[in-house]
Amino acid sequence: MVPLYKPKSDAEARIIAAMLDAYGVDYLMQGEAFSTMYPGPLATSLNAQVLLVHDHHVALARELLTDFLDAD
Repeated sequence: MVPLYKPKSDAEARIIAAMLDAYGVDYLMQGEAFSTMYPGPLATSLNAQVLLVHDHHVALARELLTDFLDAD
């Protein structure tokens, strides 16, 4: 699994997850369950999430997330 992106909010993480699901990308949103303990737009070290993508889907995931990755 390759770390690819840190969503800025739970809402952004859900949008990304829905897009990756729609294209059949194998991924894991690390910290997803813990982030609901401290919901809100501000991601701190306590509620930070990290998108991990399986090696064979990294190129597709980067293409799908171009707008998110360019915004950083």
